[in-house]
Amino acid sequence: MATREYLIAIALLASLAACGSGILAPFDAEPRSPPKGANEDFSRIGICYNRETTTPQEIAAMARTNCGPGTTPHLIGQDFLASCPLLTPMRATFACLKPGAVPPAR
Repeated sequence: MATREYLIAIALLASLAACGSGILAPFDAEPRSPPKGANEDFSRIGICYNRETTTPQEIAAMARTNCGPGTTPHLIGQDFLASCPLLTPMRATFACLKPGAVPPAR
């Protein structure tokens, strides 16, 4: 009986490994809140990701897409397990800056 359970466990692990990259893909998240009393002239976006499976270039490309045309994403900060799931525990928060805008302090 132990052999059958072992084979089932291997099959389950293999199926998870086959689709693992999709499970760990970065996705939109709630950005970190601005400091109290801050008057920001930009919008914020958040991205949850797994730093073992996602490159900085992928995060930057996603931020450019999410900020939209006419803006430039500027990394404000990163935090760990703030509002992201266990398999994608990192959150990056970006400011979407209009042309000529001064990047905010981190």
